[in-house]
Amino acid sequence: MRPTLFACSLLLVAAAGPPALGAGDAAPAAQPAATGAPASFTFAPCNRTYRRLGAELAPVTQGAMTIAVRSPANRLELLAHRLDLTPLADGTHRAHFVAEFSGTGELVADVGVGGVVSQLEDTVTVPRQQTVVDGRVRLARDGQGYEITPVELPEAVEVRIESRLAGRFGTLCDSLSLLPGTMLDCGALRAGLSRARVPLPDPGETYLLPAECLNASLRQRLDAYLGLATAAAPAATVPPVPKPPAAARPAPAAPAVAASAPAPNAGGG
Repeated sequence: MRPTLFACSLLLVAAAGPPALGAGDAAPAAQPAATGAPASFTFAPCNRTYRRLGAELAPVTQGAMTIAVRSPANRLELLAHRLDLTPLADGTHRAHFVAEFSGTGELVADVGVGGVVSQLEDTVTVPRQQTVVDGRVRLARDGQGYEITPVELPEAVEVRIESRLAGRFGTLCDSLSLLPGTMLDCGALRAGLSRARVPLPDPGETYLLPAECLNASLRQRLDAYLGLATAAAPAATVPPVPKPPAAARPAPAAPAVAASAPAPNAGGG
């Protein structure tokens, strides 16, 4: 399990979803029906700078000229993003990811012309751009946060880049194309040097969204989306207030003593 967010991996890309089907490609399998309404999430800690993205540029060959390009150091800044999740009948979730980013990096090109190889270096710029990536994932909560496992994703997407080398190679291609018997597609060469290929996570790899990347509101919303209602804390038991003792009543008065009979006369009569 990688200690990072699947959505943060997707933010490193720049193409509008999976590649179009070719003539011999089979149509993708139908996805399970949705069982609930989509929910949108934005993970603020992911809006930051990422380094060493592992971007690849496919070698470009035109006639006798071959160009192999790599980027040993680069940085990409995520400016904004949104992840839309829709629950599906098989327990997975349809994921729709939108991200806006820009960046810079180093570009190294090994150029071979007629068996002679030379190396050129330049700075590459990733102009501000937006990407939309669609896929399907599994989402579950664990003790450390939330686990996100890709089920269906494009293998890779492309990031649009700009560099002076692309212009220099295009000019060189234009010059070579003037030679007799030379057939070069300089437009394809320029296009090949203007996009970097960024691989996406393999299906089945699990990514962890740590709890510290979420505030209480986001955790509650994710739990509610997953149907994991947080149990309410039991109300504190308030002991009954004892009644004050009844006020002491005064003891009843003793009955009055009857008056004694008058004493008899001493002389009697």
